[in-house]
Amino acid sequence: MELAQSLIPTEQIQVEIAIRIGRTRMSVADLARLQAEDVLPLDQDAADGVEICIGDKVVARGELVEHGGEGRLAVRILGPAAP
Repeated sequence: MELAQSLIPTEQIQVEIAIRIGRTRMSVADLARLQAEDVLPLDQDAADGVEICIGDKVVARGELVEHGGEGRLAVRILGPAAP
């Protein structure tokens, strides 16, 4: 196993992290009727924060914050995901 570890330096491996703010369900008919300025209610309250995911697995919880002073969004990590 040490040989494999030396061939793949983990500090160079990149993973894609997705930030999930909520979900909703709707029928295909309702989806087809969506227009600009329609509002989709989500299954979370604003105070619930966001889920930090790798693939389909939630790995941590966070909150949206502004970063860089130009309206750019960022996520402050609050802690690990609930088991």
